[in-house]
Amino acid sequence: MKRSIPSLYNAYLVSRREANLSGASARSGLSMRGFWVGSFLCFFLAIGSPYANMAMRASNMSFDFNTPGAIFLFFVLIGLINTLFKWVARSVVLCTGVASLAILAFSGHYLHVGSIDIYKPGFWFAAFLVVSLWLSIPFVGRGLSLALNRAELVLVYVMLMVVSSLCTMGMTQQLLPAITAFFYYATPENKWIEKLLPLASERVLFDDGHQSEGFYEGGWDEISYAAWGEPLLWWAIFLLALYSAMVATAVILRRQWMERERLAYPLTQVGLAMVAGEDENKLFNGFFRRPALWCGVAIPLFFGSLTALHRYDPSVPTVNLVWHGGFFGSQQLEYRISFALLGFSYLISTQVAAGIWIFHLLSKVEAEFIALAGLRSSSKFVYGVSDQPLLSYQGGGALLAMVLLGLWIGRGHLQDVFNKALGRAPEVEDSDEIMSYRAAVMCLTGGVLVMIGWLWAMGTTLWVAVVFIAISMLVFIGISRVVAEAGLAAVRSPMIAPDLVIQGIGTHWIGAGSVFNLSMAYIWAADIRIFLMAMLANGLKLIEDMDRRSRRLVFRGVVLAIFIGALGSCWMVMHMAYKYGGINLDGWRFRGGPETIFTNAVRTMEPLGVDWMGVSFLAIGALAMLLLTWARQYLLWWPLHPIGFPIGANFMMNKAWCSVAIAWLLKKAILRYGGAARYQSSQHFFLGLILGEALCNGLWIVIDYFTGKVGNAIFNLG
Repeated sequence: MKRSIPSLYNAYLVSRREANLSGASARSGLSMRGFWVGSFLCFFLAIGSPYANMAMRASNMSFDFNTPGAIFLFFVLIGLINTLFKWVARSVVLCTGVASLAILAFSGHYLHVGSIDIYKPGFWFAAFLVVSLWLSIPFVGRGLSLALNRAELVLVYVMLMVVSSLCTMGMTQQLLPAITAFFYYATPENKWIEKLLPLASERVLFDDGHQSEGFYEGGWDEISYAAWGEPLLWWAIFLLALYSAMVATAVILRRQWMERERLAYPLTQVGLAMVAGEDENKLFNGFFRRPALWCGVAIPLFFGSLTALHRYDPSVPTVNLVWHGGFFGSQQLEYRISFALLGFSYLISTQVAAGIWIFHLLSKVEAEFIALAGLRSSSKFVYGVSDQPLLSYQGGGALLAMVLLGLWIGRGHLQDVFNKALGRAPEVEDSDEIMSYRAAVMCLTGGVLVMIGWLWAMGTTLWVAVVFIAISMLVFIGISRVVAEAGLAAVRSPMIAPDLVIQGIGTHWIGAGSVFNLSMAYIWAADIRIFLMAMLANGLKLIEDMDRRSRRLVFRGVVLAIFIGALGSCWMVMHMAYKYGGINLDGWRFRGGPETIFTNAVRTMEPLGVDWMGVSFLAIGALAMLLLTWARQYLLWWPLHPIGFPIGANFMMNKAWCSVAIAWLLKKAILRYGGAARYQSSQHFFLGLILGEALCNGLWIVIDYFTGKVGNAIFNLG
């Protein structure tokens, strides 16, 4: 399948890109105020998100790709903070007066309380407002303001998306419990010490000499940071290499996905709409003046508030948004209405939406036939399609085929990238990327080599490390593609790389040492409901209208956000675990998930051969994906986009398919009876559904924070 960009269309892309890079909107570039506000909001999200879902057991604000925490904070920034900065910029007297009132209120509150708890997110938010208002005084005196322009708002939103991928599910709440659990949960019965300790590198496991009792049981006033130093340093080396490779991959693929294939990037649309509505000469954002938007916001706000109020007073009625029912044979369906998923799915093409929900229903039919036929796999999975390992293999094969086919289709662009990196293609333009193609290729190559070397140093056979890292990166690219094109805020890989290598290839071939190290890779390669590559790929869509200098500065913001997100969230999770006890905060992430790593390592330690049945379904999935892609390209009547096939049997699709189907039906009806113009005007309502769900979660977290309410989770995808 050989493709090239037509010369006329390529000239259009170049002229469009140049217009964006030098247009009027680009003249408002980045300044230090953007980094100041962005750094604080990143820190606040890094500590606030784990605090909300662990200490308060409230709604998850950064567990999935919908990132309600980032959307809520961005709404607060544009609707409140930026408006405040614009208002006080009217005069030095006004600014000084407001700053004085702020410091009086801040001091009076904490003098009344009698102490300052630096682990409370509210303290940091209040301190930021006070400091920012006082910083505004000299700005206003020179005719300036701390209010952010469009480019600076984009920078902040990209940084928030990056932090969302690290502060809970994406890193911290997976890493810290996993490296401490080995010694705490080890018993003579589970044989971890006997079978795994000889294979383990204690450099990557935490041991404070007390079997991590303080971390899991709480009640400790002091954290032994010295004991954490070595394991976190070793993991930092690996994770920085992984994140370098992810950032570089997102940069390398950006132009192919965004300009040549024109993917939809639905997850960015709320942020883009809020940024587009910003006007430095107007006090309030224009996006918030649309009635259709607030009609959409009101729906999730109403239903979510009923649920929240019911937890305060059981006499308040609630409306159930989740139902279960039979489908085909013994197969069950979950009918769940997620307002955010409905909003995101409305923004994608009807072919993509139809492919998502129809392939999910077909996977249920296939699962029933597999059960009736008595087909079995020797593999046992916890992640992916855990109840149907053969469908897990099939989806994994389809996902890998989709990625490899996509790379083949984009081989012309990839060749340009690597030629530019080697200095052989000076005509290839890369000044509009956040980093040069040479730097991106070096980061990708260096990151992959460091990851392979790290696994090898920990005892993994070299060829196994190479194969494993290659498969892992392909899986990350595949899910990033699904998120960018299909807008699925709730999706996981149908098969994870550790299971494919350990159980697919077989432990007889890869060795016991490799089994342990690949099991530890569950930390970053298993429950990937959110990760950096997918979020950055979406973030790069936001910078489309920035000038070249600002784009390169965004890279610094990304690096800053990675460090702030990692350090801030680790600090907060450690504090809460040592204070309250990890097992009292989150049962799965502090017990179930870590135990899965080491229990599976022991179970798969026995020499096993290739799972030929599973590998057969892997090949079937790959072949089917190729045929479906061919059908979409060459059969004009073919109605389904193949992107739904790899993820059709996914656990998260159980929760998402109904909302996608409703959005598909509504969009088909509006396009048929109202036309493109009606569809265009209706988008604000569906953007309101997305914003309303994030706003409802955020508002009730704020209310519960002040009232002390615990367990008031509203819109969680599971």
